[in-house]
Amino acid sequence: MEKKLGIVLLLAIIANLIGAYFGFFVYYQGQIAATPIYLLAFVADCPLAVLLVAASLFLVWIGKKNDFLSFLASAYALKYGIWTVFVILFFNQIYFAPAYWELYAIMLVTHFGMVLESFALVGRIDVKKEHLLIVLGWFLLNDYMDYFWGLKPWTVPNDGLLLPFTVLLSVASVLALYFAYTKKKPKIFTDLLFLF
Repeated sequence: MEKKLGIVLLLAIIANLIGAYFGFFVYYQGQIAATPIYLLAFVADCPLAVLLVAASLFLVWIGKKNDFLSFLASAYALKYGIWTVFVILFFNQIYFAPAYWELYAIMLVTHFGMVLESFALVGRIDVKKEHLLIVLGWFLLNDYMDYFWGLKPWTVPNDGLLLPFTVLLSVASVLALYFAYTKKKPKIFTDLLFLF
């Protein structure tokens, strides 16, 4: 692997691992502690997203990429990056209150970064229809668990708009990435992490 590419991938892996650590052990700590172990996979979506991205990029870095993992990681980063940006902006009166604005300003930027990195491997892996169906099924199950079992982030207020928005985002993000991966578009994002 080209040296500069390896450094960029390593930095991206480290950044994602830091984000995963913060998410799991700081932001979601209380909710994770109060959730039964068999439901934990449905709780900390954004930390899980960046952990999957780190794992996917690590496999690329060592030359053992996994197409399904890369597609799953990309879909997670896209969906939950957009979802979090939307939620922070939609409930800005809460998240940008004087006590919280610095934290949520950083979260706004980092989650927008998740959206950008979701396209990093487009054109570099092969995605099958089975990948699409599995990831879409998982996302819809996750949405059901979030809104009908009460597993969405505790910091997010209840609002009737969130459920339809989340379900629509699940479908749109998986389809958009599937199209991007199978058609090798959009080119502007294709080499996001490979520019150096």
